[in-house]
Amino acid sequence: MRRLPLALALAALLPGAIAGAAGAATWSAPQTVSQVPHTFAGPLGTTVAGDGSLLAFWPWQDGLGAQATVGAAIADRPELPGFGPGQPPTSAFGLELRAPATLLDVAADGRSRMLALAQVPAGGSGPGGARRVRLQISAGTVAGGFGAPRTLVTGAVVYRPQLAVGADGTALVAWIEITRTAAGAVRRVVRVAERRPGGRFGAPSTLSGRGRADTLAVAVSGRGDEAVAFVREGRLLARLRRHGHGWGSVAGLARADGATTWELTAAADARGQMRVVWRRHQRSRSGVAARRSLEGTWAPVGRFTFRPAQVLEPDGVRETSLAPTPGGWPVAYAVDTPAGARPVLRVTPAGQGFGAPRYPARAQSGLRDVVLTWSPVGGIVVAWVQPVAGQDGDGLVRAAADDAGVPDAPFGPVEDASPAEAAHEVRLGADGRAGQPVAVWTARPQGTGPGIPTADVHTVVRSAVRLP
Repeated sequence: MRRLPLALALAALLPGAIAGAAGAATWSAPQTVSQVPHTFAGPLGTTVAGDGSLLAFWPWQDGLGAQATVGAAIADRPELPGFGPGQPPTSAFGLELRAPATLLDVAADGRSRMLALAQVPAGGSGPGGARRVRLQISAGTVAGGFGAPRTLVTGAVVYRPQLAVGADGTALVAWIEITRTAAGAVRRVVRVAERRPGGRFGAPSTLSGRGRADTLAVAVSGRGDEAVAFVREGRLLARLRRHGHGWGSVAGLARADGATTWELTAAADARGQMRVVWRRHQRSRSGVAARRSLEGTWAPVGRFTFRPAQVLEPDGVRETSLAPTPGGWPVAYAVDTPAGARPVLRVTPAGQGFGAPRYPARAQSGLRDVVLTWSPVGGIVVAWVQPVAGQDGDGLVRAAADDAGVPDAPFGPVEDASPAEAAHEVRLGADGRAGQPVAVWTARPQGTGPGIPTADVHTVVRSAVRLP
């Protein structure tokens, strides 16, 4: 995915609310969250602190090649007292703060604290020539930024390490590391570092010490249950650690049939139900067509075993978004149709498989980056990027919401959450006590395309709230 740049505040250039289709809810005028210009920014991330503050974070890069500089920023949308669901939004994003320069992820850590995971070069190479890095964790506060980092491991870490934190204070970092055995065999092992409530991260331990792991996803429940899903030599596997217990044995979730690329998503609810959803991109081979299926499974509360996998879509699936809600689990994704990509939502009551597909919008060419959130005001809101002609494959953010509190209600009209300003990616969250859905996206209001010199490329991180 092409990365996008940040820019100076441009909200004054775009006054007024951005309305969607006739009869649809209104999204507020965009707020420019980023405050300094950069050449590239993203990918975006969002998380919600225990006090209701919505956090948005993004890495950035200035310039190209050897002269490029990198960094990262974070901004919070604080909760303000005296407001309740259905009332006007209570706050806006504050000033951006500096985050660790090589940021990978940020997770809320209690009421007003947060953890940042970063990866910095360590110099030299490990087995097989892999670059050595230091995987670091930094603690901070929502209002004050991050403190000095602590190194969890130095080694040949590959793929993207993962971070998850539970409401009880349990924290989990997982990564894939290349090691060499005493006999000279090269392996890609799955390792974790854990923090118990009120404690510090302990020494790393190995969850999968043989074979070659390729990708992984993690989750921590509100009561401290932990899950790590990973792919090892064509098999999708998982290990669970329930509150008060050690790590369970390796569970098999799925097996590849030929060359396959996996995209994993893991999540946990407050009670400890674990969900794993995966996009399986199986390559074509003689007599067998390629496919991009979406599948999933879950482990009931307190159990170490997973239910049989469910196939949600047999083919044509793009990116996915998964989150627990008070009424169950929604998953949103895009699926290819003859008319273009179409956003899809499936919902499951807790402890059951996903239900029938629901469609927030019609299929449209180029539609992508489908995400979801839940709020007490907007119910389940699904958003996506719709490309616009002349914007280099980018465009505007669109959204649709169900009828809050009504099971299986139809989606409302499609709404424009942003102007057509070369929006590239979008993330969703909720606004503190007021409960309104909030969209955060990257965009280039000053224009985009190959004809614009790099020095004139300006991407902003923008945000809008869905008004009741």
